[in-house]
Amino acid sequence: MGNRRKMKDRYRRFPYLSDIEGMKSAIGEMRGKFFPKQPALNRKVHLSGAVPDMDEEWFVNAITDKILHHPEKGLEYPFYDEPIFDAPLVGFVRGNDPIFDQFKEIIGPHHFTPYEIMRWQAEKNGVKPPAPEDLSVVSFVMPITANTKKDNATAKDWPAERWAQTRMLGEMFSQTFVREIVTDLMNNGILAIAPDVTPIFNKKRYPNVGWASPWSHRHIAYAAGLGTFGMQDFLITEKGCAHRLGSFVVNLKLAPNRTRPDDIHAYCLHYQGHKCLICAKRCPVDAITAENAHDKEACYQKVASSLKYCIKNYHIFIYGCGLCATRVPCESGIPKQLQAD
Repeated sequence: MGNRRKMKDRYRRFPYLSDIEGMKSAIGEMRGKFFPKQPALNRKVHLSGAVPDMDEEWFVNAITDKILHHPEKGLEYPFYDEPIFDAPLVGFVRGNDPIFDQFKEIIGPHHFTPYEIMRWQAEKNGVKPPAPEDLSVVSFVMPITANTKKDNATAKDWPAERWAQTRMLGEMFSQTFVREIVTDLMNNGILAIAPDVTPIFNKKRYPNVGWASPWSHRHIAYAAGLGTFGMQDFLITEKGCAHRLGSFVVNLKLAPNRTRPDDIHAYCLHYQGHKCLICAKRCPVDAITAENAHDKEACYQKVASSLKYCIKNYHIFIYGCGLCATRVPCESGIPKQLQAD
């Protein structure tokens, strides 16, 4: 996808036709299209073994700097240049962690392991795929700003304007800066890949699990110890569940920096026996219930129907909702009751 021209002092006219980058982003997410070519590996450096030493601190600093200072970090009209995200959380998980084999059973056989996606990248560049134990996954949480959460907390049927912009611009921004980091790594002879910007990435309905992708940022973040799942299937982190997530795979041995809870619902009040279900009350189509948890199909239908609303009212080509991630106890952190338990 190309660079989006952000509107500074007016709305986009005829977004059905003019918001080309928004359309590419939405279609790319579902069909794995319109992404730039993968950056080429510096084979000479890679094969020589003289690659630079990039440790965990390097990745934390690189991601944080991009999110806080990148020229594409802001929203567009009427919130021009407001930051999309606050400072991130960053975690690491080794490529041979047994959880990736478990994802094949829990999510489905379609979900990539780090080795499978890196093998695709290695073969494209004519080098031997690294062993799983020589890989790491870098996962990051991008907390949504207070202004955006406040706006969406007052919404009842459709996403607030800041939230809709964050849904689109945040995704595009994340893909942009991750590609920059991956390109830097590849230029330095280090194999790296962001699975969600490859032509083999797409979202579709799978047997048993419904709508899913072959690389789930949420599950990767759980694997890296960054949070656990809530009733609405959002990941509840120490900065809450109102966020966007990202991840990429790198041919380096990075040390995990967080402890992964065994209970996948450790930070959800309902699953821990506390009275809550506020996220269920926030859902405008009753897609969250105590009996069935999260109905992904009902949720999808509501989110998909928001496209016309966002185009008409916000002049951007995007769909979204996020009502169940705001005005809930886990919006901006782990609920206090569970911090004390």
